[in-house]
Amino acid sequence: IANGYWKALGGLSIALLWLIAGGVFTCTLALFPLAIRCFKCAYISYKPFGRSVTVIYGKISFLGCVWILTFGAPIALYCILLACASCAVLAGIPSLPQWSKLIKLALFPANAIIE
Repeated sequence: IANGYWKALGGLSIALLWLIAGGVFTCTLALFPLAIRCFKCAYISYKPFGRSVTVIYGKISFLGCVWILTFGAPIALYCILLACASCAVLAGIPSLPQWSKLIKLALFPANAIIE
């Protein structure tokens, strides 16, 4: 039930945003490593249950700056809006840890360890 609710209430749209970002970054050779990371994040956005995301804060690389300025902030904002909409429904409250995981991943995908 949780996976179906997740996919219907935003998991699919977030995964599509990650796929679009990965497709854009695939066109450039310099940002190709970030494109591969985007495709991994798309899969996690589609099926977030049972996975953990640990972000290592500290030094932000060039790829991290490009990411936050282009796609990171809009995806994180969209995740925040969907998390607030999820709180409006009683059944959506248990999915809040998944949204916080995706917000961290949206802001710092290059510094994230996905397990």
